Amino acid sequence: MTQLRRAVPGAIIAVIAASLCAGPHASADQPVADQGCAWQAELSPRTVGQVNFAYPDTGAWYWILPYQVRPGMTITATGQYPDSRYISFNTYDARFSSFSNGGVSSALPDYLIAPDAGSVNPWQRPGGGDYTVTIGSDRSAPNALPLAPEGESAGVGFLIYREYLPADGASSVRLPQIRITDDTGTRTLGGCVGGGSPLLASALSALGATAANLPAAAPDNLQFRRVSGAGAFPNADNAYLVATLTPPGDDQVVVVRGKAPVAPAGTGPTVWPPGAGADVRYFSLCANLSTLPGPVVLNTAADGSVDSGCRSDRETLLDADRNYTYVLGTEAQRARIEAIPGATFVPLSSAHPGTQEAILLRNMLPATDFRQGVQSVPVNGTPAQAAEIMGPYYPRGAVCALAAVRDRTC
Repeated sequence: MTQLRRAVPGAIIAVIAASLCAGPHASADQPVADQGCAWQAELSPRTVGQVNFAYPDTGAWYWILPYQVRPGMTITATGQYPDSRYISFNTYDARFSSFSNGGVSSALPDYLIAPDAGSVNPWQRPGGGDYTVTIGSDRSAPNALPLAPEGESAGVGFLIYREYLPADGASSVRLPQIRITDDTGTRTLGGCVGGGSPLLASALSALGATAANLPAAAPDNLQFRRVSGAGAFPNADNAYLVATLTPPGDDQVVVVRGKAPVAPAGTGPTVWPPGAGADVRYFSLCANLSTLPGPVVLNTAADGSVDSGCRSDRETLLDADRNYTYVLGTEAQRARIEAIPGATFVPLSSAHPGTQEAILLRNMLPATDFRQGVQSVPVNGTPAQAAEIMGPYYPRGAVCALAAVRDRTC
């Protein structure tokens, strides 16, 4: 849902905010965050079949805490630095957008999360331990983030905790503990990994049901351009190139080639900003339906498993010069595509074969000396500008016969 605020009318935002502020157990004296548990919704590889919106990356795990600002409110998150490629905390307003308040940004990436006394942030130097993040009005508090503006939609906001590539998937996740202080007192909320909130679910359902009828973006001949975000709850550390396409006919595929930036190996923390040897923290390519609410492609593979439309840097095959060849095709073409040396298969939608798709290339947190990443490209500029700036790192796409890709004539 690129540029959600432009795509979704204000009336829809009002419906979503209202659904968050009401419910069978709500009361005027009870904040939204207290309607369930500490993390009321999870968007991850294990839940994407139930909650699939806003162009998700299936290398990422997201947990959402909705809240309603109250007098004197402070939300405190305490946790342990995990064994993951990346984490961050972000707060969002009622329009699901990032913001700043009093000069304080609503985004806090891992390498800027100061450790508690006696602990070490492993994205600053090797080590580990505990941290504390404070969401409220006190700018001097540890790792301060602002609450959502009170004047917008009754002060409804969202806190999101992200992990990319947790080392052991769900088994390694230990969500931060949440404590809320406001004019009613202080309380610690229970956790619910994998749980859900009827309030948040109704909000997301309202968004999807209403927005699904909006017109799809027009195809742009596989020319990738940078957009300002990729849906609701944009990650401030990511930048995106997007191209839209209509899936090709029988025996044809979509080929995307380019040079891959260097990303850290493995799934553990890496000292950041990096020294020599890393260009970005993470990259991926994902195929999504271009109609709102922007679901990632999910197919049933021949072996019965679920095959998502995302390929992270760890799943991308590279040649000796770090060039990739993504081949987007059907599940029926998968075996032939994967038989092509160096080809990384990316599925097009089996359930919606005639629907336009949006192909997203993500770059996360470029190193300061890497000037050919997506972040260097002007937002909403032309594909030609992007190609000039990124050089060999710019993705070049074409529709080809599968036999031509196999024979290296396309």
